[in-house]
Order: sequence, then structure tokens, then C-alpha cells
Amino acid sequence: MILSRFFQSRHLVLGFLAIVVLFAAVRIGFPFLIQTDTVRREIEETLKAWTGADVEIGREAAFSFWPYPQVTIGSVRLVDPQTQAGNRELATIESLTASFDLFGAVRGKPVFGDFDLVRPTIHVGWKGDGTFNWRHSGWLMQAIDATAAVTEGQATPELPAERIGAINVVDGTIEVKREDGGVPFRISDINGDIDWSALRRPLDLTLSGVVNGEMTRWTFYCDQPLALLAGRNANVRTNLAADPTTVNFEGLANLSRNAFVSGNLLLSTPSLGHLLAWQGKEIPSVGNMGQVTVEAKVATAGYSAKLEQLKLTLADTQATGVLDVSVPPDGIPQLGGTLAFDHIDLRAFLTAFAPGAERNTATIDTAFVHQFGMDLRLSAKTADFAPFSLQDLAAGMRIENGRASFDVGDSTLLGGRATGRISLSEQGFQGGGHLQMSLSDVDIGAIINTLALQGPLPSGRGTANFELSTERPLWATAPSDVSGQFRLRMGPGTLTHFNQQAFEERAGQNAFFNVSEAADGSFDFVRADVEAKLDRGLAELTKAEIEGNEKLLTLSGMIPYRSGSVALAGSLADRPQADATAVVKPAISFFVGGSWPEPVISPISILTGQTPRQ
Repeated sequence: MILSRFFQSRHLVLGFLAIVVLFAAVRIGFPFLIQTDTVRREIEETLKAWTGADVEIGREAAFSFWPYPQVTIGSVRLVDPQTQAGNRELATIESLTASFDLFGAVRGKPVFGDFDLVRPTIHVGWKGDGTFNWRHSGWLMQAIDATAAVTEGQATPELPAERIGAINVVDGTIEVKREDGGVPFRISDINGDIDWSALRRPLDLTLSGVVNGEMTRWTFYCDQPLALLAGRNANVRTNLAADPTTVNFEGLANLSRNAFVSGNLLLSTPSLGHLLAWQGKEIPSVGNMGQVTVEAKVATAGYSAKLEQLKLTLADTQATGVLDVSVPPDGIPQLGGTLAFDHIDLRAFLTAFAPGAERNTATIDTAFVHQFGMDLRLSAKTADFAPFSLQDLAAGMRIENGRASFDVGDSTLLGGRATGRISLSEQGFQGGGHLQMSLSDVDIGAIINTLALQGPLPSGRGTANFELSTERPLWATAPSDVSGQFRLRMGPGTLTHFNQQAFEERAGQNAFFNVSEAADGSFDFVRADVEAKLDRGLAELTKAEIEGNEKLLTLSGMIPYRSGSVALAGSLADRPQADATAVVKPAISFFVGGSWPEPVISPISILTGQTPRQ
């Protein structure tokens, strides 16, 4: 039994050795059986059959048989067979290495696959007649045309059985010809793998390269690449990653004349200005936005895209909504839609659309109003425009024909309602801005406290209307930069820091006194009407009536508030009485001059030299 096992083991070892010897003999002997000229000619014919281009090989083929058979050809040049003059070159490859099967090579019909392209340069463009320079009669293009000719839903035609395999690219370059004849767009340092084993199989590629000076990595997967190239719908998954941006997309794509994509999009950029500069565009207003993240369901049609179920992040501000984006080739980009914010900083948002909005800037840079159009509707639960905060904001932002406006259709401010418009126009306001604002039933005292204004000022609820203009950005404008008019209407309220009795007593003494000497009290009123005209730091008080239960305080004159001074004439008189027999005290007339909030009160009697009437 032991002897039997010995012979069995011995036979096993001998059989194994025989196989090794046979394998070695084949590996050693096959190279001598291969017709190298045939392999070289076949790889040339294979490249020609794939691309439809004429193939020129500058160096003799070199062979390697370990660890697997490979052939390397050098100085490969692909030229357009349909162009007889001018630049016919489609691509150059410093060296091309392909694996092949030994048995096929012995029979004179080698099958190639798994290619290494070292330093290929591919030229992409359009001929004078508008046709694509790579569109030739190769078997790949024939397969694409055959697939495109089949009616949607019908069985696809029989396709060539050629194996494509994996393609490894080393240090490649793509040059895209510009229609204007300028310097071609260039993508350099391309490295990566393209895996497409057969026409009916999925396409999976991973490439990296330098695009406009930025290292960029691109991955792409398609389950039906031939259908995609034939202008049919296909599922794709792609990612583009570079320092300026990261883009992810997954969904349907179509490359026909009516090309579109439909699916889930995620775009993120740490700097919108950097992203625009990377694309060769400069829109300073939009570029000021900084970090932007967009997550949405996207559907494109022509040069337009609709972003639904949108989640938008601008710096620390988040919004949801729908956006429509249009980038026509012969027009300016257009942006429209609706955005809903939980919270938004209006000052920061508007400043982002107005380069040069710093305080030291003399005028608004309104070039942006000619660079794109916008019709955007905004809503926010809370909107800050420091130092104020609006609630339940409904607004619109519009840029059209060189004019820009921001409209507040409705909002809540300090318990009241606020509406208004901010508009910018190079033509209408010489590069400046215009503000219209209406406040209804707003707490005026809260506004005064928020602005930290001092002196005798009204407190209560009222209605105010502003119409102001400036040559500076509104968000970078000091009070002394505006011109326009102002109206205030108030019902019952209080004039703070004004003691009527103390004021009358000091005015009756026929002596100058400081307003602070009559500031330890308040004056209740039933109504207050104030109207003023403003002209770059100078306010003309055309009407100011504060009517109390017994007295009527009136003021008029000039307030050069840019210097913090006042020059007003005023009177404090008894209210007109219905009873004609009622005793009416003489009115106290006075002049207010000096610096606010500590002006000097000068009774008119002193200025005229008259003795005040008691």
C-alpha cells in the first residue's frame, strides 16, 4: 500500500513538472512563431478601425512577453483622412503599449486590449463646415450611428465584438480649438484610467489633470455609454473635484441635439469668486458671496436649468426654494426663482451684490447690473439690517436693463409694518442709490433708542415715510451723504427730555438757557407732525408741530446735522380753544442754536430787546 502511494505521488509530481515544461516551452517558443510585422500592421489597422483616422507610426514595434505579451509602438500620429490641406492632425502619442493574445498573434489575427498611452495629445475642434473633427467612419462611430438610428424602445442592432479593455493615460493633453481662432483651451497633465471592456458594457473612468491652473479630478460612470453617445438617455454618475469647486451629479443624461441632464446635483465652492475666476469669468458682485453650497434636483433644457427642492447655503445663511438659471450663448446670464430663509443678513446679502460697498468708497460699482439679470423673490422669518431686525419679510430682488432694485413688499418692524425699495442705477442716480421706505404703526421711540439718539425726541407709535437718495452705496452711506425728504405722523405719544413748565419758567426770565435745564421731564402730546427736506447733511425742517393737551409746540429752520448743530425758530403756545372767552396766554417764541443735543435756547425777547409779556 505504501509502495502504491509512492507511485501515485511520483506520478503527480511528474505530471506537474510536465505542465511547467510545456508552459515554459510555449512561452519561449511562441515569440519565434509570431510575425512581428503582422502584429504591427494589425495594431495600426485596429486604431484606424476604431477611430476612422489615418494612422502613422514613426518607430518600429517593440515586444515584451513577460509577465504577459505586449507590443509598444512609438511616435503615433492620427490624422484626419477627410482633410487634405491645413492642420489635419487629430492626435499624437509618444508611445502606445497594448497587450495581445499569443494564439491570435500566431494565427496572424491578434486581439488587443488594455492600452497604455504615454503623453498623448488630442486635438478637439470643429472644421470650417461646422462638423466635429473626430467624426469619421470608424467602427465606434458606426456603432453609435447604428444605435441612434434605432427607434427608442426597439432592440439595439448587432454591434462589433471588438474588445476595448482598459486604457491607462500617462501625462496626456487635450487641446480644444476656439471658434474665434484664439489660443486653444488646454487641459494638461492628464493621468488615469478608462475602463470600457466592450460596447455593451458600462464605462468607468477616473482621470486627473490641470484645468486653468488647478489640479482637477474627474470620475464618471455610465451604465450605457453607447446609448449616451448615440443621443439616448443613460444613467450617469460623475464627480468633479478641484480647489475652486466640487460637483456631484447622479441621474439621467442625454447628449443629443436636445441635450439635458436630470437628477441630483451637489455643488460646493469655498469661494464663488475663485470659481468664477477659474472659469475665466469676473462678476465682482457675485464673486463677493464667498462660500456657496447648492443641493438640488436639477433638470436642464437647452441653455436653461431648473433647480428644485433646492437647499442653498451662502456663508452662514441657508435657504430653500426653486431657482431657474439661464445662460444663453448670445445674452447675459439670468437668475430667477424663490428662496425662503429662516434668517438672513440683508446688509451682507446686498453688499455681496455691490462691489465697492465699503465705507471709504465714493460711488457704487454698478457694472454688475450689466453682467447678469435677476428676478428673485425672497422670504425670511427674520431679516437683519443692522441695527434693525425685520420679521416675516417678503421681498424681491430684480436686475434688468442696467437697473437694480430690492423691494420689501411686506415685513414687520418693531410691532408695525415696513415696506420699501432700494434701487441702484448708473443712469438715474449717477452710480448711486435710492431708498423709499414706509413705516406704519411702528414704535418710533424704539427706533430712536436703537439709534442711540439724544435730546428731546418723540416716543410713541407712528407712521414715517422716507424718500432718500445718495451717490454712495446705501449700506455704506453716512447720514450726511443723503438727500431727499422725510415725513412723520404720530398719534398720542411723549416728547422725552422736555419739561414744559421748566421751559416756560426759564423763557420767562428773559435769559439764555441750555435745553438740558428743562430736560428733567416729558411732554405728552396727542399728535405730532414733522416734515423735513434733506440735502447731504443739511435738514430743512419745513414743519414740526407737537400738539399737547394744552400747548402746541412748533419748530422750523435748519439742522446742519453733519456738524451736529441746529438753527431753529420755535414757539410754545396755548392750543386754540373752542370757548372764545377762554384766557389765552401769549405764545413764547424762541430760537434754538448751538450743538445738538445741548443747544442753547434764546427767547425772542432777548434778541429783539423787548420785555416778555406776562
